[in-house]
Amino acid sequence: MLKVPHHGSSNNLEVDFFERITADHYVFSGDGEHGNPERESLEMLFKARGKAKFQIHLTYPIDEIDVARAADWKKEQVKEQKRKAAGSKKAPRPNWSPANQSLAAFFNAQKLAGGQKICISDPAKPHVIDLLDPLGY
Repeated sequence: MLKVPHHGSSNNLEVDFFERITADHYVFSGDGEHGNPERESLEMLFKARGKAKFQIHLTYPIDEIDVARAADWKKEQVKEQKRKAAGSKKAPRPNWSPANQSLAAFFNAQKLAGGQKICISDPAKPHVIDLLDPLGY
């Protein structure tokens, strides 16, 4: 089991991280605040693991994550637009596009291989990741 670093941020994360450190279960604990988990991190995971069997565990519902990610995207876009107006050469990010930025669209388009699964925690219940070991309670 691997808890993906920094709530699934793509900062300081590369495809080779997922190639070198493999797991049967990947936990993404971000709730969308600060844009995490980032779609790019999930893209890296699928690129690195290909058709290998693994499960992704999201600790918040996808729709809640995407609402917070879109708000963060807009906040960062406004900052980038202000920097551009002040003389920055870097172009601000485009408007949020659910098709291009949302996790929902990513997962809907992702063709899962056999043994690949997306698990979303129910906020009303404890989330148990079955590692085939007795729980002891």
